[in-house]
Amino acid sequence: MDKHKVNVNGIDMVYEECGQENEKAIILLHGFCGSSHYWHNVCPLLTDHYRVIMPQLRGHGETSAPDNVYTMEVMADDINALIEKLGIEKTVVFGHSLGGYVTLAIADKYPDKLAGFGLIHSTALPDTEEVKRKRYQDISFIQKEGIEPYVHELIPKLFKESKRQDMPDEVEKVKEAGLKMSAKGAIHTLEGMMMRPDRSAMLHEATYPILLVAGAEDEVVTPDDTFSVNEQETPKSTYDYPHIQENTFEGVAHMSLVEAPEQLARVIANYLRTLSEKEPVRAL
Repeated sequence: MDKHKVNVNGIDMVYEECGQENEKAIILLHGFCGSSHYWHNVCPLLTDHYRVIMPQLRGHGETSAPDNVYTMEVMADDINALIEKLGIEKTVVFGHSLGGYVTLAIADKYPDKLAGFGLIHSTALPDTEEVKRKRYQDISFIQKEGIEPYVHELIPKLFKESKRQDMPDEVEKVKEAGLKMSAKGAIHTLEGMMMRPDRSAMLHEATYPILLVAGAEDEVVTPDDTFSVNEQETPKSTYDYPHIQENTFEGVAHMSLVEAPEQLARVIANYLRTLSEKEPVRAL
């Protein structure tokens, strides 16, 4: 995989890519305390037909960690600036967890840049008060103890328990990705996630197909949260919206990118084939 660094929206952003430049471009966004490494097992499975771009979000990996709150809108600005820097006219973005929150902000702020999008173990719903309290606790913990013990506690919880035992090397690699994050970057991301609005309307009002993927064993973002569509304060199932493609992975928790990469790549590829030819994914 090729690694690059570009200056976009006032930060130095690192991104990796695989595939050919003249192929259709798709973007894969990682989750909180992650990096482009999250997608390393998926990327090679998509390169036959796509140029796969994997940015490292601000404050994550080797990308700059400025001293301000990382709202989803600011991160969306970063990705939009990268899209423009790379000369991509229209793309499809797949966001894992935090990356899904950023994906929704991109769909909201820059709808002309997207031909479709997918949420992978993510949700359009805002944080509940309970989740916000937990994020405040996490911020306090990181301030007192630092990022290392936080990452060592967080990462195993993202995997199904049996997977932790079956793939210890992969779990360690995910930890290593998290340890590249600064305490400041983690705190500012937690602050930004708490501020995000309800973007359920982005799901039920979309004019193109949307992909939703959940893990049956996911306790971080449950399938109910992934598949819930709020409309006028009345939760509805995504089955009420035929343009939404719902996928539940059995025996998987929050990390299908690592726990079941072949299955995830297959679902992504099938989704991409369903997109309307009227909204091509292409580079200039």
